[in-house]
Amino acid sequence: MATAADFASIVSGSHTAKFRAVAVNGYQDGETPTGTELKIINGDVELDATADIRGTASLTLAEPWPEVRNRSLAPFGAEVFIARGVDLGGAGVLWAPLGYYRVNDVEQADAAKGPVHVALEDRMSTIIDSRFLEPRQWLQGTLVGDIVEEVVTEIYPSATIIFDDDSDESQLGRSLIVEESRFEVLKTLADGLGKIFYWDAQGRLVFQTAPDEDVPVWIVNAGPGGVMVQADRSLSREGVYNAVVVLGEGTDEMPPVRAVAYDAQASSPTFFGGPFGRVPRFYSSSFITMQSQAENAAVNLLRQSLGAPYDVGASAVPNPALKPYDAIRVVYNDGSREMHIVEKVTIPLNVESSLNIATRQSTIIHVGIT
Repeated sequence: MATAADFASIVSGSHTAKFRAVAVNGYQDGETPTGTELKIINGDVELDATADIRGTASLTLAEPWPEVRNRSLAPFGAEVFIARGVDLGGAGVLWAPLGYYRVNDVEQADAAKGPVHVALEDRMSTIIDSRFLEPRQWLQGTLVGDIVEEVVTEIYPSATIIFDDDSDESQLGRSLIVEESRFEVLKTLADGLGKIFYWDAQGRLVFQTAPDEDVPVWIVNAGPGGVMVQADRSLSREGVYNAVVVLGEGTDEMPPVRAVAYDAQASSPTFFGGPFGRVPRFYSSSFITMQSQAENAAVNLLRQSLGAPYDVGASAVPNPALKPYDAIRVVYNDGSREMHIVEKVTIPLNVESSLNIATRQSTIIHVGIT
């Protein structure tokens, strides 16, 4: 699958954008689904690392209103695959898949002859909606991967689930009981493993460690030959903490586990114990019964907030493969440069609009654990 780095040099010069939306036939994943090609008038895809449903989309289509016999755009489980790419001439089109989206709402302002407006959400929305009919229990020793498979494949029997390591082989340290929410099961397990989880651009459920923040995948630069259209920035303490205290549960033989991760980089503006103060977040989970789980969860949750309380909003020439947690280098028109982590990106499905990016600055090098 193409990355933001693959598109970087292409989008910085003259190029022709391509767009694709497909009303897919049944459940599919991958980059080349089969189905009905849709005529896109306008739209965008938003990917937000801070939201439970990471991917949402809006499409304006030159398509007929969904009828009883044609439910490919009706909000009864229909899905649309979306991609944006660049025409490489004789070499074809370099596509960046943007994901599979469930149709939520369909509107037509000018009934019978106007364009159809469709609001969509990624597959996490169906997981959130599909609550258990009665409490569910998993016993001590059950594998994490087995729990995830059970929770997900009851809703999506053909789902592809990917772990970036062998953490799916981790076992419950004690029984886990959940009242109704499938999503909370997945989130609890992911946090306990120190992972982020989401439905990716190919329609797969991914559990992974947050990517390296030190290597930029794209340079968003101003001036001649640059891709930056406009940028604004702000400083705020809101939503920033510099320590995470994770509390787990004990087993029958062991006391509850506890771990603290904190900003230990003296040069960081949010250094724990420095002028910023000591601002902890507390997190508890019945799944966390081992010290390693508590430490992983603490580091992962801290990394999602750490850095200067400094946000940049930028618009740029669209790089369709940019995604949350990607590191980018922002270069302003005065030559100053900063490393930022993408938190939210809005990818347009037209040739007039710019890519919109919301970021947090990356400054942390060392995280302490106690």
